[in-house]
Amino acid sequence: MKDANESSLLALIGIVSQSSQNQIPDTYQSVGGTLTGQLNGGTVVFQLNGTNNLSRNSLGTFLFSTTIKSNSSYSVSVFSNPNGVTCGITNKASGTIGTSNITDVTADCNICGNGVKLSYEACDDGNLVNGDGCNNTCRIESGFSCNNSSPSVCTSI
Repeated sequence: MKDANESSLLALIGIVSQSSQNQIPDTYQSVGGTLTGQLNGGTVVFQLNGTNNLSRNSLGTFLFSTTIKSNSSYSVSVFSNPNGVTCGITNKASGTIGTSNITDVTADCNICGNGVKLSYEACDDGNLVNGDGCNNTCRIESGFSCNNSSPSVCTSI
């Protein structure tokens, strides 16, 4: 009986010893920022790490409902644009979550076809006509090449 009691006592000491060690709990942080530009009455959908969708139909601040574990990477992208509007992430599109929330992601939406080529537009020829090299969502059409100027000049290749 003595061996059984000693074994039980040693097991109990092991449990108490293990639970008394300092354990640092995981922390989770939120990701958000500001949406600027024009939505033209539409909705932009952002994604966090390729899966968590966030729809916005107004400008201003945004915040994903999903949180990310500290010391993990994050990536914010545009999943879908409103019609006639091109949106892009212009600041803090990706990085590593530290010990505080990410609050300075910047997304900008502008009207495609205004002739001003932004960094996240493949082209902007100043119109919304398809078939001229730069389509109505400011993407280069197949069979064309467009320069990097404002407005973009597209030529058949």
